[in-house]
Amino acid sequence: MKMRFWQKTYIFTLILFLFCINIGVLSLTVYTHSKNVQSAEATASAEQYYVAMSFERDYSDLMEMNENASPTLLMQTFGSHYKSKGIMLSFNKNGSTLYKNYTESIESPTDSLLHTEINGDRHIIISASVCNGEYELVFGKNVSSVDDEFKSLMITYVITALAVSIILAICLYFILKKLSTPLERLRNTTEIIESGDFSVRATEQGSDEFTLLARSFNAMLDKINEQFETLERDAKRKQMLVDNMAHELRTPLTSIHGYAEFLEKAATTEEKRIIAAKYIMSESERLQKISEILLDSAYIRGNELKKDETDIALILYDVSEKLQFKAKDFNAEIILDTEKTIVSGNETLLSMLFYNLTENAIKACTDGGKITLSCRDGKAVIEDNGKGMTEEQLLHITEPFYRTDKSRSRAEGGAGLGLALCKQIADSHNASINFESALGKGTKVIIDFTTRQ
Repeated sequence: MKMRFWQKTYIFTLILFLFCINIGVLSLTVYTHSKNVQSAEATASAEQYYVAMSFERDYSDLMEMNENASPTLLMQTFGSHYKSKGIMLSFNKNGSTLYKNYTESIESPTDSLLHTEINGDRHIIISASVCNGEYELVFGKNVSSVDDEFKSLMITYVITALAVSIILAICLYFILKKLSTPLERLRNTTEIIESGDFSVRATEQGSDEFTLLARSFNAMLDKINEQFETLERDAKRKQMLVDNMAHELRTPLTSIHGYAEFLEKAATTEEKRIIAAKYIMSESERLQKISEILLDSAYIRGNELKKDETDIALILYDVSEKLQFKAKDFNAEIILDTEKTIVSGNETLLSMLFYNLTENAIKACTDGGKITLSCRDGKAVIEDNGKGMTEEQLLHITEPFYRTDKSRSRAEGGAGLGLALCKQIADSHNASINFESALGKGTKVIIDFTTRQ
């Protein structure tokens, strides 16, 4: 029995469309997996770079303090710290392993980055020389979630493709002649998507079955695009979390180191030693609180903070005491002009906010600089007579990674996250933060807790 034209058209059109949609789905799945792998590699490389830089900095500080000091304890500290985060670290020298925080046997990659399987999970292994080539740092991270997401996407895409195929076959069988034009449009759309352009959508006209199919197809593309955007947002948030943690953990560690060095080297009274020890204890507690907030609440994004009645004047006094030594290093003076100012807030985060702003003010000052910390009527003001900023700089200072002084090193000028972090803290307290500055005339920062209560 010879098939009629519409039957031949039906069979060939159906086969062609199913072929195109499956190729498109497969291409999309592979593309998604490839982007996930690239994102995981970029994240692992960024984390490895940070670990390497941190180790080199601490190693340099250790050697400056004692040339004969053994770096093993420093390696153990790094290994123990990052093991809790699921990071594998190994320190090698001349082919021998000095320390590693894992028991598995892993060979150093011949290339800079290697994917390998450990206990059934995909790991990214990165090897790099540190400390001017004296040591080899091997960094490993579990990225098995990439493969799990790939399997999940494959199942979702197969089911979706199967459902779309069934609906298409039924619609084509009954109304092929009437819907030949929309079918051609839909086929053209899938070919464009197959080429990599995911911005196109199927034409939706009328209320028949092909229109429903076009809507379902568009909904599928929207869901896929949403998944892409979600993955990108999650990757950025994770990286921002790592950067913010590095920035904020360094501050109390620097204070602890400074007071410990004071205890070790300065000839002073027992009373001053007790005061220094108290600040070391205080900064240790602050470090613990910062870590808990950053890790447990994913750094205040989308989480309600625990707030208490807090006196800003006491926080400003505490900040001024902690930064007195640093101010003296810059030949600057911290002046307090405070009144009892009670606000609803998180004491640890507010201390972090004022500490960062005051530290920035100190760095902006030259010899004879003055930093005034004041609060009253629900407002706090940090003002300095330092170098100041241009209007262009004021527009960008709260953007992550923006640094007003491009010539300053990352160690001196920070990673450009301090003011971005300050804005996040102010926003979490429903407070506004405004900057007033002019070149050569200093900077004034106003934190108003009354504007959005």
